[in-house]
Amino acid sequence: MKRYELIEHMADIAIKAYGDNLPEAFAAAADGLFEIMTGGTDIEAKRNVRLEAKSIDREGLLVGFLSDLLLQFEVEQLVLKDFEVTFERENSLTATAHGERFDEKRHAHGYHVKGVSYHMMEIVDGKGTAPSHVQVLFDI
Repeated sequence: MKRYELIEHMADIAIKAYGDNLPEAFAAAADGLFEIMTGGTDIEAKRNVRLEAKSIDREGLLVGFLSDLLLQFEVEQLVLKDFEVTFERENSLTATAHGERFDEKRHAHGYHVKGVSYHMMEIVDGKGTAPSHVQVLFDI
Protein backbone atom coordinates (compact mmCIF):
# COMPACT_ATOMS: atom_id res chain seq x y z
CA MET A 1 0.00 0.00 0.00
CA LYS A 2 1.33 3.47 -0.80
CA ARG A 3 1.88 5.68 2.24
CA TYR A 4 0.56 8.98 0.86
CA GLU A 5 -0.21 10.92 -2.28
CA LEU A 6 -0.39 14.59 -3.17
CA ILE A 7 -3.82 15.99 -3.97
CA GLU A 8 -4.33 18.81 -6.45
CA HIS A 9 -5.05 22.20 -4.88
CA MET A 10 -4.89 25.67 -6.41
CA ALA A 11 -2.84 27.51 -3.78
CA ASP A 12 -1.70 25.05 -1.11
CA ILE A 13 -0.64 21.40 -0.83
CA ALA A 14 -2.93 18.61 0.31
CA ILE A 15 -2.06 14.98 0.94
CA LYS A 16 -3.99 11.80 1.49
CA ALA A 17 -2.11 9.42 3.79
CA TYR A 18 -2.88 5.73 4.27
CA GLY A 19 -2.35 3.04 6.88
CA ASP A 20 -3.69 -0.26 8.06
CA ASN A 21 -5.11 1.73 10.99
CA LEU A 22 -5.44 5.39 12.03
CA PRO A 23 -2.11 5.61 13.88
CA GLU A 24 -0.35 4.42 10.71
CA ALA A 25 -2.27 6.96 8.62
CA PHE A 26 -1.26 9.76 11.03
CA ALA A 27 2.37 8.56 10.75
CA ALA A 28 2.17 8.55 6.94
CA ALA A 29 0.83 12.14 7.03
CA ALA A 30 3.85 13.13 9.14
CA ASP A 31 6.18 11.50 6.60
CA GLY A 32 4.40 13.42 3.85
CA LEU A 33 4.81 16.71 5.71
CA PHE A 34 8.58 16.29 5.97
CA GLU A 35 8.92 15.18 2.37
CA ILE A 36 7.08 18.34 1.30
CA MET A 37 9.37 20.52 3.46
CA THR A 38 12.66 18.83 2.48
CA GLY A 39 11.97 17.94 -1.14
CA GLY A 40 12.28 14.26 -0.27
CA THR A 41 15.97 14.31 0.68
CA ASP A 42 17.36 11.59 2.91
CA ILE A 43 17.07 12.07 6.67
CA GLU A 44 19.45 10.25 8.99
CA ALA A 45 18.25 8.82 12.31
CA LYS A 46 20.73 10.60 14.58
CA ARG A 47 18.32 11.40 17.42
CA ASN A 48 14.98 10.29 18.79
CA VAL A 49 12.10 12.66 19.44
CA ARG A 50 9.01 11.94 21.52
CA LEU A 51 5.84 13.97 21.04
CA GLU A 52 2.44 14.14 22.68
CA ALA A 53 -0.76 15.68 21.37
CA LYS A 54 -4.23 16.15 22.87
CA SER A 55 -7.45 17.55 21.50
CA ILE A 56 -11.20 17.35 21.87
CA ASP A 57 -11.59 15.37 18.63
CA ARG A 58 -9.61 13.44 15.99
CA GLU A 59 -9.46 16.39 13.61
CA GLY A 60 -7.89 18.55 16.29
CA LEU A 61 -5.57 15.69 17.21
CA LEU A 62 -4.29 15.45 13.62
CA VAL A 63 -3.86 19.23 13.33
CA GLY A 64 -2.15 19.40 16.73
CA PHE A 65 0.20 16.51 15.94
CA LEU A 66 1.25 17.89 12.56
CA SER A 67 1.52 21.43 13.95
CA ASP A 68 3.86 20.15 16.68
CA LEU A 69 6.00 18.57 13.97
CA LEU A 70 6.04 21.82 12.05
CA LEU A 71 7.17 23.55 15.26
CA GLN A 72 10.01 21.02 15.64
CA PHE A 73 11.16 21.95 12.14
CA GLU A 74 10.79 25.73 12.53
CA VAL A 75 12.14 26.17 16.07
CA GLU A 76 14.46 23.23 16.66
CA GLN A 77 15.41 22.84 12.96
CA LEU A 78 14.72 19.10 13.13
CA VAL A 79 13.83 16.97 10.14
CA LEU A 80 12.14 13.72 11.13
CA LYS A 81 11.11 10.33 9.75
CA ASP A 82 9.99 6.84 10.79
CA PHE A 83 7.04 7.92 12.93
CA GLU A 84 5.41 5.52 15.36
CA VAL A 85 2.06 6.84 16.55
CA THR A 86 0.02 5.38 19.40
CA PHE A 87 -3.44 6.58 20.37
CA GLU A 88 -3.52 6.74 24.15
CA ARG A 89 -7.24 7.54 24.15
CA GLU A 90 -9.67 8.90 21.59
CA ASN A 91 -8.35 12.42 22.21
CA SER A 92 -4.61 11.92 22.81
CA LEU A 93 -1.60 10.35 21.15
CA THR A 94 2.09 9.83 21.65
CA ALA A 95 4.60 9.55 18.85
CA THR A 96 8.25 8.81 18.42
CA ALA A 97 10.34 9.75 15.42
CA HIS A 98 13.96 9.70 14.36
CA GLY A 99 15.85 12.47 12.65
CA GLU A 100 18.52 15.11 12.70
CA ARG A 101 19.07 18.84 12.48
CA PHE A 102 18.39 20.38 9.09
CA ASP A 103 21.64 20.73 7.13
CA GLU A 104 21.51 23.05 4.12
CA LYS A 105 24.40 21.16 2.52
CA ARG A 106 22.53 17.83 2.61
CA HIS A 107 18.82 18.62 2.78
CA ALA A 108 16.91 20.26 -0.03
CA HIS A 109 14.51 23.10 0.55
CA GLY A 110 11.02 21.98 -0.34
CA TYR A 111 7.93 24.08 0.22
CA HIS A 112 7.70 26.39 3.22
CA VAL A 113 4.71 25.02 5.12
CA LYS A 114 3.17 27.78 7.23
CA GLY A 115 0.45 25.79 8.91
CA VAL A 116 -1.96 22.87 8.99
CA SER A 117 -5.56 23.52 7.96
CA TYR A 118 -8.92 21.98 8.81
CA HIS A 119 -10.07 22.78 5.27
CA MET A 120 -10.61 19.58 3.20
CA MET A 121 -9.78 17.43 6.25
CA GLU A 122 -10.94 13.86 6.15
CA ILE A 123 -10.30 11.07 8.65
CA VAL A 124 -11.51 7.56 7.85
CA ASP A 125 -10.94 4.70 10.27
CA GLY A 126 -11.15 1.40 8.40
CA LYS A 127 -11.37 -0.34 11.81
CA GLY A 128 -9.24 -3.21 10.55
CA THR A 129 -11.61 -4.23 7.75
CA ALA A 130 -10.36 -1.66 5.24
CA PRO A 131 -7.37 0.69 5.03
CA SER A 132 -7.60 3.88 7.07
CA HIS A 133 -6.70 7.27 5.65
CA VAL A 134 -6.41 10.93 6.52
CA GLN A 135 -6.52 13.90 4.20
CA VAL A 136 -4.98 17.19 5.26
CA LEU A 137 -4.19 20.55 3.69
CA PHE A 138 -0.93 22.38 4.38
CA ASP A 139 -0.84 26.18 4.02
CA ILE A 140 2.18 27.21 1.98
